[in-house]
Amino acid sequence: MEKNYNAKFVRFDDHIEILYYGHLRTRLVGAAGDKSIKQNRQQTSIDAQTRDQQLSEQAFKIKRKINYYLKANSFDLFWTLTFDDQKVNAKDYIYSRKRLQAWLKYQREKYGKFAYLFVPELHPESGRIHFHGVTGGLAPPLIEARYPKSGRLIVKNGVQIFNADNWQNGFSTVSTIQDKNKTANYIAKYITKELMEIPTAYHQPRYFVGRGLKQPKISFGNIKGDDLKMFKPKFVAGHIDVNTNRLETDVAMYQIEITKDGELRQEIPPETIWKLNKV
Repeated sequence: MEKNYNAKFVRFDDHIEILYYGHLRTRLVGAAGDKSIKQNRQQTSIDAQTRDQQLSEQAFKIKRKINYYLKANSFDLFWTLTFDDQKVNAKDYIYSRKRLQAWLKYQREKYGKFAYLFVPELHPESGRIHFHGVTGGLAPPLIEARYPKSGRLIVKNGVQIFNADNWQNGFSTVSTIQDKNKTANYIAKYITKELMEIPTAYHQPRYFVGRGLKQPKISFGNIKGDDLKMFKPKFVAGHIDVNTNRLETDVAMYQIEITKDGELRQEIPPETIWKLNKV
């Protein structure tokens, strides 16, 4: 069964994200699954797509899922975990991720259950892998990081950096999360097409999450553009209509806070980012 819609609603505990499309889309709902396609647009078979397109689309889906996890759950620490070449072959994806997962398992056994999400970063020149991640409810002993020569504390953007002795595979930095939206964007950017192409990562997970993490509630429906006039979009992508020479919206993303009374408000309207699509 097909259902038309022009908006996607992603609801979190404290805010809702609305993707408003400039044209109707169609969802295939039922036994065949739940899939969205653009209406009145010729569909391209998977076989006809280039490998780069496939990898980019796969990376985008993973980024979106990571972004949802990070915004829907409570995390308090941001981690960067690197590997010592004398201890770990950081160019082997499978070996590196097994070392990460063994460390996560040991933390659970020692400190109890905690929330986590980690993603790999591929160094573009050396091909070495290290991990960025967030945790919630994990409180291992941390040491204030200091510059080796001066002994001064390492502080970045007003935030104290720590080291963790419990990561013994290489070097670590840990800091408290100040803005979960910025952290979500920062971590998701490491899911790249190049990461998807690592030979040792073939058919391997590209991110690692703890069990029981919450996900936002997603729904689809129709909404009038006038209903969004009181809000400012965070992102707008569109194209220039050759007949009218006007910017036509392809998609606009609104992030709107939900008050304790259930009202939708933008306490601090965002600066809109504009993107011009090629047609």
